[in-house]
Amino acid sequence: MNIISILIISGISTLAMTAFSYLLTLLVKKNLIEPYWLNVVLFQSKTTFRPLGWILHYMTGIGFLYLQLFILKFLPENSLANGLLIGIIEGILGIFMWHTLFKILFKPDELKLSWYYLNLLGVHIVFCYTALYCINYLL
Repeated sequence: MNIISILIISGISTLAMTAFSYLLTLLVKKNLIEPYWLNVVLFQSKTTFRPLGWILHYMTGIGFLYLQLFILKFLPENSLANGLLIGIIEGILGIFMWHTLFKILFKPDELKLSWYYLNLLGVHIVFCYTALYCINYLL
């Protein structure tokens, strides 16, 4: 897969997962939006639209897509279970990464970790299914 395809698929998949976070944020009335929390933790900025958090969020999406492509090499092709399995693996990895970030820097008091970690698990499943769809049907 070429770099343009990687950028397109990771961009669409990251957009889908972020949209899911926005939807869940509206439903549970707790801010679960990853780029916002990246800005808070890394840059002490409580601005949703600060570009650095978004850039880092989308760059991380590229890494997660590469991980998904690697894991797919060891799984049967075109299985719906692949999206769930890889999504759970990547969700756990995402939770670990955030947990480490909170331990190294700080965890904002207003962030409820149980909701945030549950969101991370869900958004990575959305990411993986979106990427699988793009891989199989768009490119």
